Amino acid sequence: MKFFKKGSVILITGIMLLSCTACSGLDKLADGLKSGVERVGSNVAIGKSNALITPYQFFDGRRTSDNTAFQATYDATVNGFDGQDILVGNTDLKSSDCRKITIHYFFDTISGVCWLVYTGPDLEENVLAEKGDGSVTVQLKSGANYIGLYGTDYDGTIKITIE
Repeated sequence: MKFFKKGSVILITGIMLLSCTACSGLDKLADGLKSGVERVGSNVAIGKSNALITPYQFFDGRRTSDNTAFQATYDATVNGFDGQDILVGNTDLKSSDCRKITIHYFFDTISGVCWLVYTGPDLEENVLAEKGDGSVTVQLKSGANYIGLYGTDYDGTIKITIE
């Protein structure tokens, strides 16, 4: 009988320790996902919830991004772009960093739709362009700023320079 009481206490203690460890492991996983912004590759994107998605079936080109300077280049032919792709983003712009940026864009669409979008600290999405070529100026705001692409079954060529 003593053995069963001792064994039950040890078993319950072990279960409690494992459950506490699992909770802290989930917290570490969530923190790791949140900090994954800087490790994003050329074929993944981050949504507002920091969920990673793969938006391209085919990507042929190059891209560069400097989140600190808020500059980026994007020159690619894509097929099956169905999702979002953040070209440049900074979640901690100070008021001294808030400046006007110029975005030069070119869309040569075969099929589908692609939007060039600015998302500011208020999380309101502003469509800047969706076809053709041209330039647009954006005033960055203190806080989180993102320039990205949203595609729906888009096939074509995209060229963007953010300076």
